[in-house]
Amino acid sequence: MPDLRVLAGALLGRETGYAVTACGSECRPVVFGLDFTGVIMTVSSEVVASYEHCRAVARRAAGNFYRGMSLTPEPKRSAIYAVYAWMRAADDLADDCEPGDDSADQLTVFHEETAAAMDPAQPLPAGPIWPAFRDTVETYALPGEHLYTMLDGQRSDLQPVSCQTFEDLYRYCYRVASTVGLTCVKVWGDDGDPAVAKLAEYRGVALQLTNVLRDLAEDAERGRCYLPVEDLTRFGVTPEQIRLGEGGQSFTRLMQFQLERARSYYEMSATLERHLEPDCRSTCWAIMRTYRVLLDRIAENPEKVLHKRVSLPLHTKLAVVAGAKLKRSWG
Repeated sequence: MPDLRVLAGALLGRETGYAVTACGSECRPVVFGLDFTGVIMTVSSEVVASYEHCRAVARRAAGNFYRGMSLTPEPKRSAIYAVYAWMRAADDLADDCEPGDDSADQLTVFHEETAAAMDPAQPLPAGPIWPAFRDTVETYALPGEHLYTMLDGQRSDLQPVSCQTFEDLYRYCYRVASTVGLTCVKVWGDDGDPAVAKLAEYRGVALQLTNVLRDLAEDAERGRCYLPVEDLTRFGVTPEQIRLGEGGQSFTRLMQFQLERARSYYEMSATLERHLEPDCRSTCWAIMRTYRVLLDRIAENPEKVLHKRVSLPLHTKLAVVAGAKLKRSWG
């Protein structure tokens, strides 16, 4: 293969750039930093464009995750963006569902496209995410089990949701969030300790429990109530009260119970970072810390989630990223 040495930074914008050169039969993306420095590797123009599309999706839609993901060194950063873009596409199919529409059929098609993209013997599906997705799956040996389980979780969102017990809610959290953590760990790399899988599972549950509390009012409007019926009954709160934004002492006690449960899963997954490759620990920590601070913000005024989506100001997010950069090594 001839040495192309194509620098496409001017086309892709100042934040990322790509270089292409000969290095055997391997074709891997490298996204450079602001000054376009980095190791030059070969990559096809199709894969370059796909990774750039995935980065743009992450930057536009990842919210609290984006700044944490951006701490990942290349080429793992581009791989994480590709995983996120795939998950965002699936999540959008579920979130955009309206009664009577064809979202279930679309998710079935997306499942089939995913299976094709994971099989190098099959042609790639049409769409900008798939070249980067296939490259990432092949490079990091991502297991289809986690990805397909996540799609099962998204499919469950196509119908009104009601969790009878915490076991039901845990199962949902595992499907839509723990699978994300388990997939990201495959990209970040770990020390091989058998405990890593359970730690990643717990971390995903902690993050999703935080999401459930943050999105309580929004989900209620969609006919979804992820808080277990057994908990609602225990504290004397109904889904209709949540939908109408009715707070009070019973709701506050319910929230305090849910907040403490979420905190426990952050604690149970607290050692996850020390098992990861050192250059990716700050990414995992930043994502965790952002959501942990968000949980604390919800705890300051639990009734606020009934009326608006609680979020973090930019200076708080930047402080988390700065803290993550100081924690690039763990004892």
